[in-house]
Formats: sequence, C-alpha cells, structure tokens
Amino acid sequence: MTKILHLLLGAAALFAFSGVNAGDMYPWRNHAAPYAFLFGNDFDTHQQTRQRGDGSLWGFFYVRYTGVVTADGYPVAGHVNCDAMPGDCVVGWMMEGKPAHAMFSHHPMHDHPIFTMPRAEIPQPGANSHLHWTGMEMPHHHAQGFVLQLTAKNRFCFVHHGAENAMGGATCSANGGVPVVPGVDIATHLNIIPGEAHAM
Repeated sequence: MTKILHLLLGAAALFAFSGVNAGDMYPWRNHAAPYAFLFGNDFDTHQQTRQRGDGSLWGFFYVRYTGVVTADGYPVAGHVNCDAMPGDCVVGWMMEGKPAHAMFSHHPMHDHPIFTMPRAEIPQPGANSHLHWTGMEMPHHHAQGFVLQLTAKNRFCFVHHGAENAMGGATCSANGGVPVVPGVDIATHLNIIPGEAHAM
C-alpha cells in the first residue's frame, strides 16, 4: 500500500511540475531568471525563454485576449507589450528554438519578414516555421537568430496586427486572423521558405 501511495504521489508531483513547465499559467515576469534570454528587439516584449547548454531555446510566447469572440467561436488574441500590461499577458504557445541563420527575402505589409533557409538546415524532427533574428535592427541581408517551433496551448483566433479592432460578428478569417487549436502551430508565424545556401 505504501509503495502504491508513493507512486501516486510521485505521479501527482510530476503532473504538477509538467503543468508549470508547459506554461499553462506561467506569468509574465519580465525575463526574470531562468527565462532571461533576450533577442534584443521588440520580440522580447512578448516572449520569455531560457537558453539551454546546447544553445537551443525553450520558453513561452505570450498573447493578450481582447474579450471579443468571433462568429465562428474563437476568442481573439494578439501580441502586446507585456511590460505595459503584465497581468493581461498569458501564454499562447510554448516555444522551442534552434540557432540558425538565413537570408532576408522580402517584407510583406502587415506580416512577418520572410527569410530563406536551405531545406537541409531546417531542424529535424520538428515543425520549425519561424525565423527570428537577434539584435536591434531587422536584417536586410544575412540574419542570425533562431528558428522556432510553436506549440499552442489553447484555442483562439490570432490576429497579428489590429487584434483590438476585431469584431464579434465576423469570423476569425474575416477579422484577418488565423484559427489556432492546441498543438503544433506552423501557420500563425510562418516566415521561412526553402532557398539556396549563401556564404556567410
């Protein structure tokens, strides 16, 4: 009986620990240790990650819910400066990253800059779909940074720009959003396309 009780307590502790690490309720703490890694640009206003010994990243990617629910039933959320409203920021995704470099391609209006990476340099296994650079200035040639895999924690409509203008009488798509469901997400922040290797 004692052995069973110890097993149950151990499983409960593991479940609780996993829940915290999964970021279900990990609050915004302005990059307090151990999630102290900084990209050095605006990306830091809505991410908290730690850098592992192998150089990879693991952490949390935040959103703010607007209170609007779309006509197809998705709560609307977008990125904000979490330092300005820390109590409103909640984890939208768990984020993993691998060091990477890429070449700038172009920057569509109201979307993420697009970068090219050789297929062989996109980390496997995984669903790494977003390249974000380190340093203040957005690169216009070679970019050094991290290629990221996002795992959504909840169901919501992600609107990258203008989430505060979303209307409940319209669908997520009609509001310019991307429907998100729990699990691996390559759609919301996709900004890499296959390209040839370039000399650094």
